[in-house]
Amino acid sequence: MATITVPQVIPSPTEDADALMKAFQGWGTDEQAVISILAYRDAEQRKQIRLAYQEKYDESLLQRLQSELTGDFQTAMCHWVLDPVERQAAMANAATKCIHEEYPVIVEIACANSPTELLKVKQAYHALYKCSLEEDVAASAPAGNLRSLLLALVSTYRYDGEEVDGGLARSEAELIHEAVKNGENGTTDDGELIRILGTRSKAQLGATFSCFRDEHGTTLTKVVTQSGPAAWIRSHGLHARAADHGEVRLGRQQLLCEGPEERDARVSGDRRGQPDPGGGDARGEGPQGHQGRVPEDDLRCLGASHRQGDIR
Repeated sequence: MATITVPQVIPSPTEDADALMKAFQGWGTDEQAVISILAYRDAEQRKQIRLAYQEKYDESLLQRLQSELTGDFQTAMCHWVLDPVERQAAMANAATKCIHEEYPVIVEIACANSPTELLKVKQAYHALYKCSLEEDVAASAPAGNLRSLLLALVSTYRYDGEEVDGGLARSEAELIHEAVKNGENGTTDDGELIRILGTRSKAQLGATFSCFRDEHGTTLTKVVTQSGPAAWIRSHGLHARAADHGEVRLGRQQLLCEGPEERDARVSGDRRGQPDPGGGDARGEGPQGHQGRVPEDDLRCLGASHRQGDIR
């Protein structure tokens, strides 16, 4: 995975803020200058640049980037300058505004993060939007399986260890098989599927899926995506939890168990072929209690412009 090349002599946040303002002035934006600054700073440095720009010019760097840039480059750069958990909180909030189309964003955030990482995202959501992610999901998703699934995914603080219960894995593999088989006749117990896939740990689910494969000669992912046991499973992304050996499958994309900074940088990467920010921030980096956070209006504004394609 690519890494950030940080200059040996790093300008101060104020100097970077001045350089960005210079890039914004005149006829058109000097996009290469913007890239040369923001693409080569780590998360803490980017946060300090945002704060310095706000203090010196009395305007939001995020909103200025939105007005100066366009398209995927705008989205990538705006997401890149956010703290990782704030970025995901903004994406989740935007997804709740059109949840029928954007629910895969919620699924990805809930499934690709560890329990501790997901908790930090939800804490950032509290701070930014003065409500919980759960209540926004519940209010925006239609009553039924989709709402139940999404609430289970975002609400559960899963066990994150490696211990598994073999007997439980075998019994729940059979429960899933029966639910899949009954789904062909429209009699599946969706609640049991949601309970298992929405609450069990990644290791326990891996053991359950292995039992399913050993007993039935196929993977659960293939069953729910190809044989069509229950339409809502396929159409509402329940197979995102059907992971073998720690993988999380999300339709067209497969996310492996990466560090949070590496994953966040990758999914927000510039699609124009600019330096890949993936892995550039230290794994231990990230907001600590959200000290020095930029104005919340910045993230509300960014969230309003997000679309599903930005995270896929």
